[in-house]
Amino acid sequence: MRKLFVFLMLIGLAAAACIGDELAVGAKAPQFALVNAIDGRTVAFRPGDGKLSVVVFTCNQCPYAKAFEPRIIELARQYQSKGVTFYAIDPNDESQYAVESLAEMKARATGRGYPFPYLKDGDSATARAYGARVTPHVYVIDGGGTLRYRGYVDDSAKPEERRTTGLSNALDDLLAGKPVSNQTTRAFGCTIKWKS
Repeated sequence: MRKLFVFLMLIGLAAAACIGDELAVGAKAPQFALVNAIDGRTVAFRPGDGKLSVVVFTCNQCPYAKAFEPRIIELARQYQSKGVTFYAIDPNDESQYAVESLAEMKARATGRGYPFPYLKDGDSATARAYGARVTPHVYVIDGGGTLRYRGYVDDSAKPEERRTTGLSNALDDLLAGKPVSNQTTRAFGCTIKWKS
């Protein structure tokens, strides 16, 4: 029994080591340069470029990511015309989950008409830098490169059950020149399948 307890403790510690602290609101957002599955080109995000940006950690296999996908696409189309840039990032380990490969990502993104790049975080380093825990997990960064919102897209994956629209509320506040009224919400979804 003691051996089992020690074994479970070690597993828990190993899992915790994969997940850093979530990036704090008010912190400078990490930059990244990742391959876009749609066209094979590298897309670089350099916080502080003057643009309001949304970084969404998502994936192909998670039911929550799939449920929120239409909403994320809708929001991107709505807010891109207002100067907001969207980045979708898949941090899952494709060597363990073939559905997370670049080819599968490209098929999903083109099939659903993603209006934003779908980037592969091949070593999960970007997800770790942001402290992402689940898919989907959303981060809103202002034009100065500072994180202003972190958490969920909305409080329910079922549109008819939504009570709070986290991402759009944050964007509306920032576009109106106001502080974000609800800066952190608890992202929920599937755990990230970390690259070991």
